[in-house]
Amino acid sequence: MAGIGVGAVFGAITQLLLARVAIDTANAAYPWTVGSLNARPIGALQLLMLGLGLGLATALALARSLTLLRFKDATASGLGVNIKRRRREVLLLSVALTALAVAVAGPVGMVGLIGPEIARSLSSSRSVPILAATLSGALVMVLADLAGRTLLAPIEIPVGIVTAVVGGPWLLWILMRPQRSFT
Repeated sequence: MAGIGVGAVFGAITQLLLARVAIDTANAAYPWTVGSLNARPIGALQLLMLGLGLGLATALALARSLTLLRFKDATASGLGVNIKRRRREVLLLSVALTALAVAVAGPVGMVGLIGPEIARSLSSSRSVPILAATLSGALVMVLADLAGRTLLAPIEIPVGIVTAVVGGPWLLWILMRPQRSFT
């Protein structure tokens, strides 16, 4: 919920800035403001691949403690997890990977919500499905980009709009379903 609030504030600031520039400048910036995979430079993609490789390796190294963090704090702490430190590390990793993705594609919303939920529903284990969530998120991006390019062709819908249209109802479904307990 904090992310939604912060996103709303910065979205409003972005809209204010776009309203104060020439229309051609605003039109050129528009695809990035909603998220787009169109015409990304090769250097940005190489940086994304490097950052994703390092981030995925780090996340896989944290996998066991991430699974334990799903329990109550006392249980996770009793099983050897330094809760404050691990949460700080996970937060830093999440922020770094999100910043990298936004720098390359713009603010594509809901992928971080949809991908892990797909992975969790397909996973048979009770551990955190990091690799499956990564692949699910990538698949969501590719399918959303494909849908945006083909559904109303020749009009192209930016990937961020497609993920928002699908992700909004998905978020409501997640919030309305009964919660599972892990303890």
